[in-house]
Amino acid sequence: MTLAGGASTEQGAQRNLRLNTYSLVLANLLTAVLGLVFWGVAARLYPAEAVGIGAAVLNSAVMLSALSMLSIDSLFERFLPAAGTRAGYLLQRGFLVVAAAALVAGAVTVFVGPDSLFVSGAMMLLYPLVVLEHCLFTLEDRATAGLGVARWAALKNIFHAVAKLLALIALAWTGSALSIVLSWVVTGAVAVVVVFRAMRRRYRSEPMFQEPPTLPPRRVLLRYSGTAYALMAVSAIPPLALPLLILSQSGPVASAHFAITWSMIAALYMTLHLIVSPYVAEVAAHPDKVGSLSRRMVIMMAAGALIGSTGLVVVGPFALGLVGGDYRAGGEGLLYLAAFFIPLAAITVVYEGFARVKRRLGLILAVRGVAGVLVIGGSVVAIGEWGVIGVGWAHLVVEAVAAAVVLVPIIGFLIRSKRDPQWLVRSSVRPDDDQPVPVTS
Repeated sequence: MTLAGGASTEQGAQRNLRLNTYSLVLANLLTAVLGLVFWGVAARLYPAEAVGIGAAVLNSAVMLSALSMLSIDSLFERFLPAAGTRAGYLLQRGFLVVAAAALVAGAVTVFVGPDSLFVSGAMMLLYPLVVLEHCLFTLEDRATAGLGVARWAALKNIFHAVAKLLALIALAWTGSALSIVLSWVVTGAVAVVVVFRAMRRRYRSEPMFQEPPTLPPRRVLLRYSGTAYALMAVSAIPPLALPLLILSQSGPVASAHFAITWSMIAALYMTLHLIVSPYVAEVAAHPDKVGSLSRRMVIMMAAGALIGSTGLVVVGPFALGLVGGDYRAGGEGLLYLAAFFIPLAAITVVYEGFARVKRRLGLILAVRGVAGVLVIGGSVVAIGEWGVIGVGWAHLVVEAVAAAVVLVPIIGFLIRSKRDPQWLVRSSVRPDDDQPVPVTS
C-alpha cells in the first residue's frame, strides 16, 4: 500500500468513527428526551393504573432481553468486521439464536411471573413478543456497529422514539395498558425489519464482506462471549439493586427523587459506552490503525465526559426544578457529585474499549465485579447516613479506585499503539488461535 493510500484509509476510518459516534451520542440524547416525553404524555392521557402496568411490562422485558442476547451483540461488535463472506451467516444464526432465547424467556416469565403484571390474556400472549422485539431492536445496535454503520442504529432509535409517541397518542382513546405496550412494540418491530433488510444489503454489497474471513477459532469466540456475558451481568446488578435499597431505607419519596435524578446520570453512562462501540468495530476492521483510532476515541470520550459533567451542573438542577422543587432539593447534590465521578467512569470505559479490542476481558470483569460489590455495600452504609446523596459518595470513591487500577494499562496501550501500529495485527493470531473458523453456510 502506498503512503497516500494508507493515509486515505486512515482518514476514512477516523471519519467513519466520528460519524458513527456522533450519530449515536446525539440520537441517545434525543431519544432520552423523547422517552421522558413518552411517559409524560402517557401519564396525562392514560389512567395511572394503565401507565403503571405498561411501564412494568416494558421495563421487565428490557431486563429479560439483556439476558436473552447471550452476549451475541458483543460478538457482532468485535468480530463482524473480520467475518468477511461469513458475515451474513453469522448474522442470521445470531438473530435466530437470540430470537429463540427471547421467546423462551418471555414464555417462562408469563408462567412464573406475578399475576399483576399480566392483566389479560392478550397481555400474556403479547409478552414473549415484547421481549423478542426488545432483544432484536437492541441487538441491531451492535450489529450495525460491526457492519461499520452504527449511524443506522441512531436513525432507527430516533424513528422509534417519534413513532411510538405518535402511536401512543393515537391509541389514547382506549386507555389501556395493552395500547401503551403495543405503541412501543409495533413501531419497534417495524424499525427492526427495515434495519435488518438494510444490513442484509450491506453485507451482500460491501467489499470488506466479500473477502475471506479472518475469524479466530470457535472456542475463542465462545470464551469471549462468555466473559462478555459475565461482564454484562455484573454491570447490571448495581442499577437493579440501588433503587430497591433506597426504597427500603429511605422510603418512596426519596426513591422518586433518586429515580428522576439518576435517569440523567444513567443517560451519561450510556453515552460513554456508545462512544466505545463504534471504536471497537472500527479497530476490528482496521487493526493497523489502532493507534490513531484509539487516540481519537480517547479525545471524544474526554469531550463527552466534560460536556456531560458540565451539563449536570448547569442544566441538571434546572431540569429537576421543572419536575418539582422537592426533586431539585432531593437530587441536586447527587448531580454535583456525578459531575466528578462521570469523568472517572470514563477512564474505566476507555479501558473496557481497549480490553474488547485486545479480546482480554479478565481485568475489566474483575474491576466491574469488585466495583459493583463496593458500590452496593458502600451505598447501604452511605444511604443510612446521608440519604440519596450517599449513592453519589459511594460511586465517587469506587469510580476513583477503578480508574486508578486501569490507568496504567490504558497508558501502556496508548504508548504501544503509537510506537508499533502493527502490534494488534500480529497479535490477532495467538498461539491458541491456530485453527480458523471453518467457512460453512
